[in-house]
Amino acid sequence: MIADGAADGIDWAVTLHNKPELAAGEVALTRGASTASSDEFDVTVHGVSTHAARPHMGTDPIIATVHLISQLQILISRERDPAHSAVLTIGHIQGGTTHNIIPDSCLFQGTIRTKSPEVRAAMETSFKRMCEGVALAQNVRVEVNFQRGVPPLMNDDRLIDSLEQILSHQFDKPIIAQPSASFGAEDFSLFTERVPGCQIHIGSATPGRDDHLHNSDYQPDERSITAGTQALTRLAIDLLS
Repeated sequence: MIADGAADGIDWAVTLHNKPELAAGEVALTRGASTASSDEFDVTVHGVSTHAARPHMGTDPIIATVHLISQLQILISRERDPAHSAVLTIGHIQGGTTHNIIPDSCLFQGTIRTKSPEVRAAMETSFKRMCEGVALAQNVRVEVNFQRGVPPLMNDDRLIDSLEQILSHQFDKPIIAQPSASFGAEDFSLFTERVPGCQIHIGSATPGRDDHLHNSDYQPDERSITAGTQALTRLAIDLLS
């Protein structure tokens, strides 16, 4: 959409997202980051293959991979301020083909999620530094393919101030923005990276159910559509007038 010009010439951007943790029709705002960045990495650790009975004649990439994965968690537990943390998850490991052969290489893949552009940049730098350090310590070659995905969705403070007043008036109850604990990702952040913007959460819980987003059995209460329409219409009237 952005490549086709959807962000050209705009002053601000607002999006809706349903939220099954809230009752249908409830409206919520967040300050700071609504969602996290989501970056992916593929790391291949290259060693030297040999027979399992003669490990001294090769270089074991599986041992090096295990050590590297363990050390990467230190980037979260010991280098990050807990108030400005991140999530580093390994989702896939692949190495070797049988019991008695040390392989030439081992691959692992995962994601890093952060709640600010500054932490995102720091985590990428630290991740690559740790890979280089373990490669030197373990006498292996580490090939890193780090792919930046979507940035964190940063809510603009001035826009949030306006939305608190406008939506409180529209729904006749206080709507106060709160910090978000979510480390999910949202590609609307590509808009808020360019212009002031924010995300509005619309409650979509169906009575008697305990639904969560992104699963095959999710059944939102469609009354949330009405609340979302009212919110966007009121914002258009008040912010554009």
